[in-house]
Amino acid sequence: MQTTTEKPRYSDGVEIHGELIRAAVGSALRLDGRPFCEILLAGDPEPIGDGWPGCDFRYPNPIPEWRESRAIACNVTVTGRKVHWRGGCRWVRCRVEWVGDCEPSTYGGGWLAVD
Repeated sequence: MQTTTEKPRYSDGVEIHGELIRAAVGSALRLDGRPFCEILLAGDPEPIGDGWPGCDFRYPNPIPEWRESRAIACNVTVTGRKVHWRGGCRWVRCRVEWVGDCEPSTYGGGWLAVD
């Protein structure tokens, strides 16, 4: 008998000290090496054809006129197992997948603000 395991969505989150921590639309994300954070926008969760796997979120474009229209597709996975207090806010480490369109995805890291 063959069993299949359904892969959880990136936004399913991680439980830390009894609290479910996950990325959501409107969460603040600060990428490694960046001095500021951005607010995650809604993504395109449904796959389209063979080349587009879908994404949970979009990261705003830094050019003001293109913030939403040319936002970058991404998925955010909580990887930290400890919540850190910085500047009066709670933060947790995360992995950011920059979703490739008919090409391999690339990955980076950052800090996700905990609501």
